[in-house]
Amino acid sequence: MRFGLCGDFEQLELAKRAGFQYLEMKVTQIAGWDEDVFQKHLREIRESGMECRCFNVLFPGDMALLGEKADREKRDRYLHHAFSRLRQMDGEIVVFGSGGARRKPEEMEFGRAYRELVKVTGEIGEIAARYGLTIVIEPLNRRECNMINSMAEGALLAADVNLPNMRLLTDFYHVARDQEPLSDITRIGSFAHVHVASKQDRRYPFPGQGDDYGQFFSRLKGVGYTGRVSIEGGAEDIVHEGRLSLGYLKGLWEKAE
Repeated sequence: MRFGLCGDFEQLELAKRAGFQYLEMKVTQIAGWDEDVFQKHLREIRESGMECRCFNVLFPGDMALLGEKADREKRDRYLHHAFSRLRQMDGEIVVFGSGGARRKPEEMEFGRAYRELVKVTGEIGEIAARYGLTIVIEPLNRRECNMINSMAEGALLAADVNLPNMRLLTDFYHVARDQEPLSDITRIGSFAHVHVASKQDRRYPFPGQGDDYGQFFSRLKGVGYTGRVSIEGGAEDIVHEGRLSLGYLKGLWEKAE
């Protein structure tokens, strides 16, 4: 089991000092660098010894994927540019959350929006496959998006897309915010990536927050999960709080049955 931190490139050294095994960076940040800056940061990442093979924030919030404002050519140009860089970074996992981008326009009928999302997600997956990348669908709580709000809905989307590199993520924060039953982890049975943060304020996990990370981990262990777990939350002191949270999560994982 590998534990990492979601963050910007500027947090690379802090994540390393805190003891995390990898940094999960934003695709939008990487895609936005000019070529010289990208090559410089790529060298710095390699010299750091930190793994950077998982990525989130796939799309900018203002890049609509559904409805009349969607621009397929612009989207695909962006994806080829971004994915080519991720391949140079030995990328493996790309999280497809992007609630602003995948939001259903208010005037759009839900069934039509879902069918369109299946098509769009499949096209994203096909492009990702050319670069050796796996897309993991991230269900988001209802406050952040109006499409794919549960693990079950994410599993159905992955099944309807039906590509070998299209998988599912579970995020403790979103699961807890919408009070999804953790038993659905067992019911679904297959995940390719995991995020964690506290339910109340989306911060690093610590004891006393009232969050059942233990059962969450037990369910994941029960379905044979052996991938990565990324903290995606806030902290005042990344190094100090990161070390404490990392120790806490490792202990919970070891005790989980």
